[in-house]
Amino acid sequence: MRTHVLVAATLAALAFGASAAPPADLALVRIPDSTTTFSEPVAVRAPKDGSNRLFVVQKGGVIRVIKNNVLLATPFLTKSVTTTSESGLLGLAFHPNFGKAGLPHNNEFYIFYTRPSGDPRLGSQPDQVVARHTVSPSNPDVANPTGTIVLRIPDLAGNHNGGDIHFGADGYLYISSGDGGPQSNPHGFAECLWLKPADNNKNSCGTNPSGTQYYLLGKMLRIDVDNRGGAVTSDMCGSNGISPAEYSIPGANPHTGTSNTCDEIWSRGFRNPWRFSFDRADNRMIIGDVGQNTYEEVTVEPGNSTGGSDHGWSRCEGRHYDDASGTGTTCPATTSTVAPVIEYSHSFGCAVVGGFVYRGPLPSMRGTYFYSDSCTGTLWWADTTGATWDSGGLNNTGLGSGGVYGFGEDENGEIYVAEGGGEIHRLAPNTIFTDGFED
Repeated sequence: MRTHVLVAATLAALAFGASAAPPADLALVRIPDSTTTFSEPVAVRAPKDGSNRLFVVQKGGVIRVIKNNVLLATPFLTKSVTTTSESGLLGLAFHPNFGKAGLPHNNEFYIFYTRPSGDPRLGSQPDQVVARHTVSPSNPDVANPTGTIVLRIPDLAGNHNGGDIHFGADGYLYISSGDGGPQSNPHGFAECLWLKPADNNKNSCGTNPSGTQYYLLGKMLRIDVDNRGGAVTSDMCGSNGISPAEYSIPGANPHTGTSNTCDEIWSRGFRNPWRFSFDRADNRMIIGDVGQNTYEEVTVEPGNSTGGSDHGWSRCEGRHYDDASGTGTTCPATTSTVAPVIEYSHSFGCAVVGGFVYRGPLPSMRGTYFYSDSCTGTLWWADTTGATWDSGGLNNTGLGSGGVYGFGEDENGEIYVAEGGGEIHRLAPNTIFTDGFED
């Protein structure tokens, strides 16, 4: 019967042009129950290992496990982190081979966090780092507490850390980093491809050797964490103080082979790409980049991208030139930067939270992108089949929520919402077909 229902739904969707949209009776279902709360959850992640487990990343440094809809008493991992401002434990990514017997790296996962204030640092504030941890085959619900630092990013403020990490379909690890925190990107970190001091000069990229050198800020990075153990080269900016290297540079990265560039850089021009995701259908990278004065934006890099794109900050905020008035309209026409697929003004919110494209079991909803704003908690949706996803304006699901900090998806493509107040919800369509069977 279920096969009949799904086939009928698919045919109906095709007959009506397969426009991606949520059903009218979409709901938020709290998990694992109506009473369990988490401490500042920022992400929900799931390994593709057949276990159907959900891992809740808490900003304070703890990862919890929901297994068979039950919250396990023992945390998966507890990490000492700095939690000032937007700092903390911010990202989690399971290796694509995680939990798959006989494959290499099948016990590895990666986290992004802010190191404790007492740890060695490269900049004036604690480093933002990516670390590798493992689990024991005897108990995959509890991680080994000792990890290995893979990559370090010097920082000079507690905000604009980015901190999301995901493996792409190419098997490489992608890492988002913010522009360092100071308003209006005064030092030009988001545009610079090489070493850069905090000198209030956007034009001194790679030319001013004085002071602490900051790098890899305001970027999307791509590294190969499987091929490691080699010598650290001068273009591996994230390996400062790490030897031998815990990653290598993919040969097809856009700045490989050029001198005076940090070759981990995949794309640039971000203010604070707090949450991003990959569409599992075509590997599009979808990035929510938090704006400053007037506009929030969501941008996309296609699945066949070769990298090297400039997303505009701080010349552009959304589709607008970031001049003194904030009213210019020359981006990206005169800047050759990536145009957002979604833009909204601060009359609707103040900090975009990038989400996921639904690829779950309901055919009519596949291709729908869900995202939010941490200041309002409004849950929006967008049809991703066009070039501009907000051509008809913002689409409100009507599902009010607390301030949203992050999203997640499980093995089946279902989407989860993490609220700053501590609740986790699953988006739950409750569609009934004419034959009386529920999808």
